[in-house]
Amino acid sequence: MRRILVVPIGRVFGPWLERFLQELSDFWKAQVELTNPVPPPPAAFHPRLKKFFGPYLAEFLRSLSREVDFVLGVCGEELYSPRRIQVFSEINLSSRTALLSAQSMREFLFGPDPETLFTERLRKEAIRALGHLLGLPPCKNVHCVMYQPSSLMEIDVKSSHLCPECQMRLRLLQLTRGEVRVSL
Repeated sequence: MRRILVVPIGRVFGPWLERFLQELSDFWKAQVELTNPVPPPPAAFHPRLKKFFGPYLAEFLRSLSREVDFVLGVCGEELYSPRRIQVFSEINLSSRTALLSAQSMREFLFGPDPETLFTERLRKEAIRALGHLLGLPPCKNVHCVMYQPSSLMEIDVKSSHLCPECQMRLRLLQLTRGEVRVSL
């Protein structure tokens, strides 16, 4: 069974956290562990932008644990990256780490249950980030969880499931690695 370590960076807490961990565990059929919160390293902060450098934080996460398959950081601050203006997540394939900006996903919450919308956004981006770490490429299907969003609206529109094509890709990756057996 895969092990995923979830690391809160900064002020990340709330009743949604337990549900988020359970949903990740259920989706990936993995053991999900939560660490104590860690402060963001000061070297990652850009004073003019008032944001944290996502690639630096993603690399920093691996130093927190080498004994798990993947490390997923959930940051309570906004992130920036040289590749994108709006950063919801940052993925580092070589270190097998991913980082989510909980702060960015808290913007424009609406509806009768805004906390549920926030948790759904976080779950979708966590599933997508871990999917990339498992070898899945971005998907062009706007309803697939592996679709690379450029806005909160695109996160809200996509589902929290893999499309049939991505399900097949994941199955092939698992077969190639010997993680599942073919039954005849």
